[in-house]
Amino acid sequence: MVEPVHPVRSITSTADESQLNDAFRDPAVRAIFVGPGNGAHRIADRLDFDAVRRDPKPVIGRGQATYLQLALWRECGLPCIHGSLAEHALTTEPTTLASDPGEISAQVLVEGRAEGVLLGGTLNAITRSIGAGLPSLDSTILLLEDTRMIGLGVIDRSLTQLIRSGVLRGVRGIALGRFTGFDGYADRDWTLVDVLSDRLANLGIPVLGGLPVGDGAESRATPIGTRATLDTSAGTLIVGAAVNG
Repeated sequence: MVEPVHPVRSITSTADESQLNDAFRDPAVRAIFVGPGNGAHRIADRLDFDAVRRDPKPVIGRGQATYLQLALWRECGLPCIHGSLAEHALTTEPTTLASDPGEISAQVLVEGRAEGVLLGGTLNAITRSIGAGLPSLDSTILLLEDTRMIGLGVIDRSLTQLIRSGVLRGVRGIALGRFTGFDGYADRDWTLVDVLSDRLANLGIPVLGGLPVGDGAESRATPIGTRATLDTSAGTLIVGAAVNG
């Protein structure tokens, strides 16, 4: 069994620029866990990218952390970990995620197989990064998950913006994680499954839902920025490790 990487520095807020950059510069720190909070979009272009290039270390988190992870991939090609702190994701072994039929997004399926670098994270942050630092998604598998804050309209508008902006051109497959809060929720007879299917099923690429990634205690952390294989027949997303040892 591969031992996890240590130590991990915990940053209490995504907006704490000084703590983040101190951690990037500290050679004793091998991974950085970023807690919940707001303001990451304000500092994503002020990270010490030179320090990251000298001593790469993954940033772990979701939600607002997606802004930081996208910037680190764009500027440094740095693999990170999407989700909560999880020991298994800090090993050199690949991560295998299996579609859970109990997850609402599992009802969205477009058959096929795709290979590419896995990028993405929380849908809201990805959408708000369009025109403001979103890296190219060409030849990638795009990971999407989110939590209901208001209603279906937010998800619909976010997906529509991704499509109309053209950033999905070249994406090889879409991996759907957890959309917490949408179970049993409907708006004018539309459900989350209706919106996801309507927006994603006609893109001509494989779509696999039901992956245990996102908000909630049962969610798993997964590397992003590494090579991945999405296979709808097997119902799996296999992702390469974010750390080398």
